[in-house]
Amino acid sequence: MADTALLSYLISVAAALSGYPELPLAEMPMLRQMSATSLVDEACPDNPAECRTLVALYDRARNQILIRAELDLENPADNSFLVHEFVHVLEARHKGELYQHDCANTLLSERQAYRVQNAYLKQEGRSERFGSMLSNMVCAPGQTAGGPTVRLEMSPGGLDDERAFEKFMQEFSEGRAAAHGR
Repeated sequence: MADTALLSYLISVAAALSGYPELPLAEMPMLRQMSATSLVDEACPDNPAECRTLVALYDRARNQILIRAELDLENPADNSFLVHEFVHVLEARHKGELYQHDCANTLLSERQAYRVQNAYLKQEGRSERFGSMLSNMVCAPGQTAGGPTVRLEMSPGGLDDERAFEKFMQEFSEGRAAAHGR
């Protein structure tokens, strides 16, 4: 388990980078470290395949943060997932019932939490970045506010943008991209 000094630091980082008011450690949800299998079983009992890559989760209903036990919380790449979840906690406290009340707000919330997580990693001198696929995602049609699930799909231009970027990177690595820019 991470020590209180580290947790307090990560909360302050989440607050500073997100702009949400900081909460004292005593007011933060319980932190539960568990095996990857237990995390998936608890977070997605009805559809475990949907959560197979889950590393951490803020469970607002039960006021807890679930995180994989195998993470080394002294390592910024691993503890960045706590920063991400702390952003959700701070946002939920700030927004109340408006927190993730529909797909669009949930998507915005996740994008913000990943931006903060990545800013923290950059601040720590780390090269890892997470959540990049969310920039190409949109809410699937037909979802109602307050619905039990969030369904995302690739934005109409997302795949085209991704393919164009991959083609550019291939050409760049072959030395042909510079010729196209002239």
